[in-house]
Amino acid sequence: MPNDTAPKIGALSFLVIDDEPFVQKLAVRILGIMGATDIETASNGVEALANIDNAATQPDVLLVDLNMPDMGGAELLRHLADRNYSGAIVIVSSADEEILLVAEGIAKYRQMNVLGHITKPITQETLTEVLGNRTGL
Repeated sequence: MPNDTAPKIGALSFLVIDDEPFVQKLAVRILGIMGATDIETASNGVEALANIDNAATQPDVLLVDLNMPDMGGAELLRHLADRNYSGAIVIVSSADEEILLVAEGIAKYRQMNVLGHITKPITQETLTEVLGNRTGL
């Protein structure tokens, strides 16, 4: 049963962090179909941190790939924890399940709000499932 007090997806801001343009576009398209209107993208952790640090308000939800050039997702999560990032995080990666669970566990250990993980390819169904607790979908 959806949480009636949770914000609807259209009220949330998203930052999709992935080095693959196709994955970025796919995530943006799926989020748009789901009702999101405030969606930014970044190609790696360095760009994501610059986006977050320069934004008037932090994104509500980050979709974070683990394997990216310059700064990957694991290092990005460390920097976000150091900055006390309070938004929600969804790990999206083609890494195997064990690696995803370890990354998720480390982030939760650092008191981060990790909603879960998605193994690529991202679909509307998997994203809806992971976001469901946060958005009331």
